[in-house]
Amino acid sequence: MAINKKNSRKIAVEGHDFRWRASGNDGWITVVVWPITNEDSRAVASVGYHHDFYRVSEGHYSSRSQLVVTNRMIRALILHTGVEVLLNNHGQIDVGHIEEFYDVENAVRGGINAK
Repeated sequence: MAINKKNSRKIAVEGHDFRWRASGNDGWITVVVWPITNEDSRAVASVGYHHDFYRVSEGHYSSRSQLVVTNRMIRALILHTGVEVLLNNHGQIDVGHIEEFYDVENAVRGGINAK
């Protein structure tokens, strides 16, 4: 089954081309990666927003920044899953939480006063 490429990005890892897409949900970001040469294969993982909350007033909080999914994170996901595994798979690989293999504390953050 073909994957919709709309709003997806390209990345090359170890000489192979992949596409990826990130979409936000309540509380986490879902990431899907697939090789351009085998759209039947896909790796699916999730990562939290890792908001930088601060108190605005009693009982009210706001976020200055949140995690941004970048090619560096996607490269780590592909390498964690395995390039050859992704290239030769036929179906979905549920990778789990990106935090388990990628240091999100040093990830790029976006928003007001992002670090």
